[in-house]
Amino acid sequence: MLVLHIGTHKTGTSALQAFLAANAEALQQHGVRYIEAGRPKRLAHHMLAWSIRGRRNTNISIWDGVRGEIARTPDTTHVLSSEGFWFEDPVRVKELLGYDGPVKIVAYLRRQDQFLQSLYKQTVADGRKKDFDTWLADVPHRGDYATVMNAWAVVFGADAIVARPYQRNGENIDTIADFLSLLNIDKAIVPDVRPGTTYNPSPRRELLHFLRAFNQLNLKIDYEKFFHSVMGRDKAYKRSIDLLTYEQRRAVLDRYEQCNREITERYWKEEIPLFPDLQDKELPTIWSQDDPEYFQLTVHFLEAVVKLISGEVEIAQKRRQDAKAP
Repeated sequence: MLVLHIGTHKTGTSALQAFLAANAEALQQHGVRYIEAGRPKRLAHHMLAWSIRGRRNTNISIWDGVRGEIARTPDTTHVLSSEGFWFEDPVRVKELLGYDGPVKIVAYLRRQDQFLQSLYKQTVADGRKKDFDTWLADVPHRGDYATVMNAWAVVFGADAIVARPYQRNGENIDTIADFLSLLNIDKAIVPDVRPGTTYNPSPRRELLHFLRAFNQLNLKIDYEKFFHSVMGRDKAYKRSIDLLTYEQRRAVLDRYEQCNREITERYWKEEIPLFPDLQDKELPTIWSQDDPEYFQLTVHFLEAVVKLISGEVEIAQKRRQDAKAP
């Protein structure tokens, strides 16, 4: 059996991949192998996806190790995981796998109005500059789950496609526990060796404003490191969904109504809805400039900037010293 986890983004994928990598040895005791080839010193198999289009100078030969690893342990459930597979050609993936056994293609799906807000925030955290409306107009395909899943179904068969909801009963699921259940493993018997870690949090709207303004400066920095240096200062800075009004969210879902109907009919096997109904709720509280929380956020952001500058100055000084050394 091969289980290929293809995404999507912002559905607990990084936490899942970190769990699988950290607990790989324990999982092998239960007949599950998180394939080592294709993820050297990484949590996920992003390099396999990159190699298909030659991204980041990744050679296609990296797949040789994957095929060899599967061949050496044929009676094991093998797992590959990367959101990058979502964007790749399933025909090419199947060719590179060279695998004729049973396959599950697992995709976690988040209702599009929530998904697109969280995804946009991730782009800003990574250093992008666009405002939300401009970005949203440029990426209508990102919410079109059906087109991607249908392409995988053509190659691997509709029965191989496993759609999983990111929300149940109004709450985000435990993606790790849910994924393990697909492998017939109870999470309780595989204690996480890295508990309590948060991966890829989304910044609340007020912090997003500061981050996007900062990105306009075109600095050559590690944006991910800087982002986490701000986020770690207060847990209140984490929030995924606060950019769209009810009417705007309704418009987003109307755009993908046919897509979601098709996914439900073809790939969703349960009686409960794949996505929760949209509720007419007010936006969460947004801090104004007069609020003490907004002032503290400003202080924390400036502290992170000063720390960044101090670190860059130290690096520059050390380089000059090293250059002068005999």
